[in-house]
Amino acid sequence: MKKKWIAAGIAAAIIAVVLGASWWLSRGEGTTGAKEIEIIVVDRSGAQEEEVLRTSVHTDAQTLTQLLEEQEELQAEIEQSTYGSLLTSIGGLDQDMENGPWLVFESDNNPSCKDAGGMCPAMDEVRIADGDRFTFALIAGF
Repeated sequence: MKKKWIAAGIAAAIIAVVLGASWWLSRGEGTTGAKEIEIIVVDRSGAQEEEVLRTSVHTDAQTLTQLLEEQEELQAEIEQSTYGSLLTSIGGLDQDMENGPWLVFESDNNPSCKDAGGMCPAMDEVRIADGDRFTFALIAGF
């Protein structure tokens, strides 16, 4: 009887290691291959919201950071920080990290954002898939 419990424990440990390794290797990777992603950039820092840019881009990128780095038309500027990639400008809208306005982004259909309870995780962790739609907004306050 004791041998069965030991065997069951070993089997459970092996399964946990395999699942954990699979998760670890797949994190940060999006759908491979060609994708079309819709990008919307809006300025919400004033009295009225103003749409600055709306475009669909074609990419092979797997993460949102990779997409922003490769698409010159988006005019995205990204800095590396302690916490990963930090978007400092997009579509001609610049953020001021100290005093605002700030850049935020959201998606109503990206699984990485939906899985995080409607709030997108850091750009480096957002895996993209064909048909995703992202809105980047310059906001005056939270």
